[in-house]
Amino acid sequence: MSDTLTLEYLGTPERGRRRAPFVVLSIVVLMAMVAGGFLWWSDSARQQVNGELAAAFGESTARAASGERQVQGTLAYASPMIWSASVPEDVRDDLRALVEASAAEVAADLGDLRDRVAATTVLPWHEPQAKARAELLALIDAQRDRFDRIANDASDIDRVLADGPLPTGAVEEALRASGAE
Repeated sequence: MSDTLTLEYLGTPERGRRRAPFVVLSIVVLMAMVAGGFLWWSDSARQQVNGELAAAFGESTARAASGERQVQGTLAYASPMIWSASVPEDVRDDLRALVEASAAEVAADLGDLRDRVAATTVLPWHEPQAKARAELLALIDAQRDRFDRIANDASDIDRVLADGPLPTGAVEEALRASGAE
């Protein structure tokens, strides 16, 4: 008998690779891609709203200014005859109606612009854009109200001439705060 001991090494069966790290890594990468996509979309939406609001602000101030010139020009043309005692009353009424129609046209344009601004989609977490939209809507409403008052009654010439362009500082400040250029 020999003192030799024979040992057989039985190998362990080869294990398959662990899948857990790969699955976890895949989930982390997928979540990072979704978060990045969401942030990109949110920023794109914010920039689009800023652009739309800035364009609408420029359009409203331009239309209000041109409307002022339009109404004042019509009034300057018609005013001598509106106040002349030698002009028949029906002619004077028609001239006042001409001034009122001029103001009504401007009010309608501002109403269309207001509808477009109100339809602008602002995401709930874009608070500066929501504030800028609210300020812009308030300005457009005030501009439209001014021209509506003239369109309803142009007989009070002092009121037509006295109310000049409305201040735009609050809207400009809100647009700057939202990042609009």
